Amino acid sequence: MAKKLLIINNEKDADDFGWIPVIKKAISIIEEVEFVVIHHSEISEEKLEEIRPDLIYATGRVTYDWTLEEILEDYASEIEMMKTTEIPTLGVCAGHQLMAIAYGASFGKMVEEAEGEEPIRETGFQEISIIEQAPILNNLDNPFVCYEFHRDEVKGMPDEFILLASTDMCRIQAMKHRKKNLFGVQFHPEQYNNENLDGQVILKNFLNMAHTN
Repeated sequence: MAKKLLIINNEKDADDFGWIPVIKKAISIIEEVEFVVIHHSEISEEKLEEIRPDLIYATGRVTYDWTLEEILEDYASEIEMMKTTEIPTLGVCAGHQLMAIAYGASFGKMVEEAEGEEPIRETGFQEISIIEQAPILNNLDNPFVCYEFHRDEVKGMPDEFILLASTDMCRIQAMKHRKKNLFGVQFHPEQYNNENLDGQVILKNFLNMAHTN
């Protein structure tokens, strides 16, 4: 039976699917998975009980501008889910930041740009250094290479998490909950290609966590 993967769409608008077509394609290359997609505003205990996913993937956002006030109000149900779920969960980019916020951390711009400057982002395929080994990073070289597209970052490690990987520009590139299979990554593992396959390795590692709790 195919694993059931719940994709939580973190775009502001429910009809904006952002990275989701890329995510589905990237995972389908690895193995056949049953996808269920819901907007973050639809999350509830009842909804999760109805879906009964084996894995949860919390997406990044193409519409990346948001405020903490907006997050705490509009994403409250997802933040609560992050606190309580025992289902293996991968938070990517915005999903990573939401996971950190759920456990008491803050977020903000990596670098404050001067007035009139374009926002400073970490973009493209970048080398990422492993600080602490974990199942999500199995079978990777150190450093490994994944695709970056972000302006904001998690500003401090949540108390219940371990730092897994860093770049010079962004310290908290990957983290893991100390007791549960909750992983946050600032980079985009779904954006791999034939020359840069480490993202595919990370997704394989995540898919292998189904039914392990």
